[in-house]
Amino acid sequence: MTSRILILCLAAALAACSPGPGTERLSAGATVDIASAGTQLSTRRAARGIVRPLIHSPALQAAAQAQADDLATAERLGHIGADGSTLTDRLRRAGYTACTAAENFAQGTPDIRSTIAVWMDSPDHRANILNPSVTQFGFAGTGRTWVLVLARPC
Repeated sequence: MTSRILILCLAAALAACSPGPGTERLSAGATVDIASAGTQLSTRRAARGIVRPLIHSPALQAAAQAQADDLATAERLGHIGADGSTLTDRLRRAGYTACTAAENFAQGTPDIRSTIAVWMDSPDHRANILNPSVTQFGFAGTGRTWVLVLARPC
């Protein structure tokens, strides 16, 4: 019951976020999904002693969505976009200046929970999620392609 209340509170807070440059307002369904991802990520971080929850960033959301769309369209995986863009390029396009940034991607998992579980089973992806230096996130899915962008602004 408490987790449902927390998810609803997070969803309401995310729905009230004003979009940053180059972003669009999220639909209610997407907002709930993002709140769920934020809760799952923050819970896993808290279990490892990282008590500060991750905060959703509309700019990181735009960067994650751009890469998820690109990867799904091209039916490939990678940190380099079809246009040759890097994570830093995508963050800059979204109007975000990061002091620390990381990107996880997955393809073929059916939902948020299983995607995060796969990442937690991978040492490099887990290290990104558990990095205490990151404070914000964007999480996007296109079909069965998922992208998580984690960062800390400068």
